[in-house]
Amino acid sequence: MLKKSVLTGTVLLIMMISPAITMAQEMPSGKWWHSPRMPKQISLTDAEKDKLEEGFRNSRRNLIDLKRNLERERFELGNLLENKTLNETEVMKQFKKLEKARLDLSAERFSFLLQVRKILGPERFQQVKAFYRKSRQKKIHPSMEGPRPSMEGPRHRDNHR
Repeated sequence: MLKKSVLTGTVLLIMMISPAITMAQEMPSGKWWHSPRMPKQISLTDAEKDKLEEGFRNSRRNLIDLKRNLERERFELGNLLENKTLNETEVMKQFKKLEKARLDLSAERFSFLLQVRKILGPERFQQVKAFYRKSRQKKIHPSMEGPRPSMEGPRHRDNHR
């Protein structure tokens, strides 16, 4: 009974955070507003850059603490699993703490994403997502134009024929 309710809770948790994870993967990480092209492309003002910077700093501070907490909960779960005698109740309790730490971390990332959306508005937010998606595709699927490098290395002619 306990295993079934934990499994159900875990599935629900994953379903709740997966849209946030997907959306976060569609946005550039780091301080993209400092890049030379993006701010011009979306007409980002200095005031908006300042808001993004402040939000980024606050979010990073929170993320540092949340990551530390996640690592601590992961460590504690590992300790419990390494014990000679397994206390299933304690392991499940610690597992829930670990999942909560993961959820808190995802929630903070998503919160910053929402803040960015508020600052940019819907149109510019979509422009940033599209720009990032396009640049990611170029990295994954580089242009097929021009000569393609050989996977075999340089070819040597055999002049002894």
